[in-house]
Amino acid sequence: MKKYKIRSKQFKRQVVEEALTGLSTNAAICRKYNIAYNLLGRWKKQYAKGKLNNKALAEIGSQERIKELERMIGQLTMDNAFLKKALKHALSQQEQSEDLLETTYPVSEISEGGVEC
Repeated sequence: MKKYKIRSKQFKRQVVEEALTGLSTNAAICRKYNIAYNLLGRWKKQYAKGKLNNKALAEIGSQERIKELERMIGQLTMDNAFLKKALKHALSQQEQSEDLLETTYPVSEISEGGVEC
């Protein structure tokens, strides 16, 4: 009977990370380290679950998503503040133009049209 080689978690993690970089194919990595193709697949599953002394891929993905959402919140907050200032400015401009119109043409002097009798 053939004995199984016991590989350390560090070695497994190193092999999987090399495979995940995509610089070489899984088949080339299997030949390089003299491991079975199915074994590499099993190690990848363990790596994804965080069982090779690493953070689980789902956890890493969640952290990246949180960072992305925090950046979006910051951008939206800045946009919101800008739009509030722009609205305030537009309203003050509108009030100024109405005041100018009122002083130039008082409401009492503006006729409704038609003929006076």
